[in-house]
Amino acid sequence: MPSSIVTKSREIALGVLDRVRSGEFAEAALSTILERESPSQKDRALATELVYGVLRWQDRLDSIVRQCLARPGKKPDPHVSAILRMALYQLFFLDRVPDHAAVDQAVAQAKHSAKHSASFVNAVLRKALRERGSLDHPPSNSPDALAVYYSHPEWLVRKWMRQYGLDRTAEILRHNNSRPLLELRVNGLKSDLTQVVKILSAQGVETNPVSHMADALQIAGAAGSVDALPGFREGFFLIQGLASQMIAPLLNPEPGQRILDACAAPGGKTAHLAALTADKAEVTALDANPARLHGTAQNLQRLGVRSARLVQGDAADPELLEGLGTFDRILLDAPCSNLGVLRHNPEAKYRLTRATLVKMAGYQARLLENTASALKRGGILLYTVCSFSEEETHGVLTNFLKRNPGYATVPFSPEELISGDFLDARGFFATFPPNPDFPLDGFFAARLSRN
Repeated sequence: MPSSIVTKSREIALGVLDRVRSGEFAEAALSTILERESPSQKDRALATELVYGVLRWQDRLDSIVRQCLARPGKKPDPHVSAILRMALYQLFFLDRVPDHAAVDQAVAQAKHSAKHSASFVNAVLRKALRERGSLDHPPSNSPDALAVYYSHPEWLVRKWMRQYGLDRTAEILRHNNSRPLLELRVNGLKSDLTQVVKILSAQGVETNPVSHMADALQIAGAAGSVDALPGFREGFFLIQGLASQMIAPLLNPEPGQRILDACAAPGGKTAHLAALTADKAEVTALDANPARLHGTAQNLQRLGVRSARLVQGDAADPELLEGLGTFDRILLDAPCSNLGVLRHNPEAKYRLTRATLVKMAGYQARLLENTASALKRGGILLYTVCSFSEEETHGVLTNFLKRNPGYATVPFSPEELISGDFLDARGFFATFPPNPDFPLDGFFAARLSRN
């Protein structure tokens, strides 16, 4: 007999997926529910796997559902769709979950929250089991087939195929759906790499150093909440992706300088600037979102940063920037489409449209115009986004330079970067498309000077 009790992990995962459908970000929704429910380590791990697995492969899972419908034109309601996606993800992607457990739990969830749909859910999943070998197979090379199989918008797949070709596009799609390792940066204001490795190792957490990155560590098998890792609450390290860690050093900040972090939340790069200057620069951390700025303040306090002054406001506001004065260094890590970090935010790809890229580029252009006006002559501004779309990278810069002849790009040299592979044809920093030997999130950065 199927169990009528839904496991805590699946209950949490379904709740998160429902909230993501309502517009929340998965990371925030999952964190909120995990904190409220305080599940066991095992349930926490499975809930996280289900949430991100379903979001990475949503369109592919829906394709399997469509092939199992008795009436192909009839779509399940969104809540039932989430139940089916979770079950199919377990059946097709997770070897460690028994088939009967995945089906029984899905039926139990339907009985609890959508009772009239329980027999429907059971029928779809039983058919999926019977015909599993024919329902999910590698796609053809057509954009629509690739889009469904790898669960990306078709317009985006077509765009990348025109730009990069078939093979490179397939690499990008696979990369975006991969599980990223947990990456952290040792906080030089409070600790060092040797101490952090020792502390984590003592608790059975295995770390791997990163070549040419003296403060970076990767953790392959960390379980549980990040803030439970030994040394985290003490501020010995912070969670920060490797590509993100490469950004602040490109600004070459020095003690005594006035530095503006124009879109600072959640504070990772602000803290890095403070560490690189031994906490002896005058750093202004600006952000428009009061809640995120509050979180930034908490992060900086944990990390022992004293040189940063937090200011709430929009960096696109000319009066605000004028009131802040001028700066030797400006970091503009502009809000963007997040195309380069879909491994961490898979739900973002379903919300993207062509209009999104155009809209983001317009706002980025306003931010760049405004923050550049606060740069001292001879100063350096670093424009960066976690995207690799032409609109948000070269497009923004080209238009800015046409309108502002008093500024010029300062190309990076291979010696300034960890690898020459991260130098694009125009001398800008770019970590995308991914290098299979060193897969990173997709960041872009350009250095500008004021004449």
